[in-house]
Amino acid sequence: MKIRNILEQLNGTNIINVPITRDNQELIIMVGIPGSGKSTKAKSIVGNGIIHSTDDLIEATGDYNEFFNNMMANKDFGPLSNMHKQNLKNAIKSMKDGITPVIIDNTNLSPSEPKQYVMAALEMGYDDKNIKFINIGTGGLTAEELAKRNTHNVPLDKIKSMIDKYKTHNPITIEKVINSKDMGKKDDVLYSAVVLDEESHNKLINMFSDIIPEDWKVYAHHMTIQFGKGVENEKDLDKEVILQGNKLGISDKAIAIEVSGYESKKNIPHITIAISPDGSPKMSNDITDWEKIKPIKLTGVVKNILKK
Repeated sequence: MKIRNILEQLNGTNIINVPITRDNQELIIMVGIPGSGKSTKAKSIVGNGIIHSTDDLIEATGDYNEFFNNMMANKDFGPLSNMHKQNLKNAIKSMKDGITPVIIDNTNLSPSEPKQYVMAALEMGYDDKNIKFINIGTGGLTAEELAKRNTHNVPLDKIKSMIDKYKTHNPITIEKVINSKDMGKKDDVLYSAVVLDEESHNKLINMFSDIIPEDWKVYAHHMTIQFGKGVENEKDLDKEVILQGNKLGISDKAIAIEVSGYESKKNIPHITIAISPDGSPKMSNDITDWEKIKPIKLTGVVKNILKK
């Protein structure tokens, strides 16, 4: 018998040394690729328990595909992060209410994905023996079959990358989960920014539509605070701020507007409005020709944009 198991029996504690006070409650983590039959399996075993799924929360807000299409178009994955946070909050409430089993029906392909659920249960006094992982994997199907079967139109290339991720981490165990990196840590941040709301985004596009070449790609999405790091004052996250556009900058590769109103590490804080077909947003940093314009009021929200 392992030393840890002996200590647990003697002390009545779980794997993180918290006293076991909910030894009759189960947490079940589903593991599987979209289209594998994971959700069907969850429904077959839930009994008098409850299933918590981020996908279900997204569907409840309206069109599932539109939700993801909007995120990709805006390059803002904050809405998905918020859905995951709400699903976790709902699951924790169910655990506190004594509901059993509580089933987490997300893909959970890497140990870090279910970590917050598992840690919440352990800290609440769950016995780690009652935290179970049901591994559906691919359900015995090929990537092409999964792409056809999944109900959310996850494309084949994404399915293939998910299978690779699954193979890398399989099998997922409670030890792997506990020792995994926390989701959304600062080193997972691609950049921090003030992300414009829809009204301000549209305002910029409409105001400068006459000078944007037809074949250029339009952005008007955010003002970068700093690249590779999150917001220094975490209390500012999700805070609404007012920016003021002061100057218009134009080069043969980019159009941008210089702004003030929130601290940025950029030499010239700005919002990229559009870039040439062979350009990239970072080329706004190279603009040298800036002209004063009538001040423009813009509003946005402070966000950490995570790596995909």
